[in-house]
Amino acid sequence: MLKRKDNILLLVIIYLLLVGIFSGTGAGVKKFAIFAGLSAIVLVSALIVRHYYLTDKNSLKQRIIAICISFVKLSVFAVVVEELTGFSLNYDTLIIFFVALSIFTLWEFLDLKVWEKGVLLLVLVAVLGVRAYEGAEPSTAYQLYRSELGDVNSYEEIQDLLMEDYREEFAPEDFQDLNPYLDPFHGQRFLRLYQPALLEFEDGQVVMLEVSSEDPDNELRFNNIELLPEKIGSYFRYYPLEIEREADYPQDREEGDKEIIKARGAFLSRASRYQQMEWYDKLISVFGETEVWDDLWGELEGLQAPEGPVRGAGTSKEGYLHFRFCRDWEVDEEVLDEIYARFRDKAEKHNIPDLPVVFEWVD
Repeated sequence: MLKRKDNILLLVIIYLLLVGIFSGTGAGVKKFAIFAGLSAIVLVSALIVRHYYLTDKNSLKQRIIAICISFVKLSVFAVVVEELTGFSLNYDTLIIFFVALSIFTLWEFLDLKVWEKGVLLLVLVAVLGVRAYEGAEPSTAYQLYRSELGDVNSYEEIQDLLMEDYREEFAPEDFQDLNPYLDPFHGQRFLRLYQPALLEFEDGQVVMLEVSSEDPDNELRFNNIELLPEKIGSYFRYYPLEIEREADYPQDREEGDKEIIKARGAFLSRASRYQQMEWYDKLISVFGETEVWDDLWGELEGLQAPEGPVRGAGTSKEGYLHFRFCRDWEVDEEVLDEIYARFRDKAEKHNIPDLPVVFEWVD
């Protein structure tokens, strides 16, 4: 009877600690009542399980099942409390606690050899180690700010933290202006966290999501969800709304690549995947039919195989036309000019200026 009273007293103490911790969050009366009621239900259910199920204190099966029941109850408790009150329990700590409790229960009830006890300890170390490893990697902009910028002392150091595409946009003058605000521990005092996210879509539009909280550890809430107007969206957009083309062959290749004879026209230099697909579809709409090629080759009589040097031609997925010549052909610039002029004129009639064309060798 005395032991039963001790158990009830322990649960009462735990209950008072829980509601005391929650009251310290400054929650309103309604949320406090919800939390207090849910906590009472969990603790009473613990007494019921202990009284009606955990009847044999020496039964390993009953101890493990009781631990599993408690874990499920507290998992549901954590989710319901967060949904109804906004109070977030540290679920990782809950998992680690129950893993440790299960390991020590096995340690107590089983006749384990030294190496088997070592395995149990390794399981606990692995859980703690993975948790520490995941927690070490910043997952938000604010975490990256706190973990990395405090040690930045020069423009060159902050360059290493930037993505390569944006390094040229960050000048030494920008570093000087921002320097008082880069150190989260010794610079200007932090007041409030705003965390905007810019989502760039394949049609070129940019959507801004803005979240904030009074404290970095509090739950985030949306402040704003907005489709940015073009004047602002163009400042953040990585890909242009319209594709950019340059009068150069942009594929990665070494200078003097012997596979390429000549390149003419303006090639894609900067475009999203969606824009690349649109550009390719546009080329196919003009040069996708065999009859079009036959008509153009009819105007270029004598250049196709077997009589002529051109061994093949077509539309590349990279967004240009290619013409292949046998390697024993002596390059004739006038022939290349004539082929290009015919196909360029056809493209211009369908609103494709500076048709990109590659002349290449074929084995």
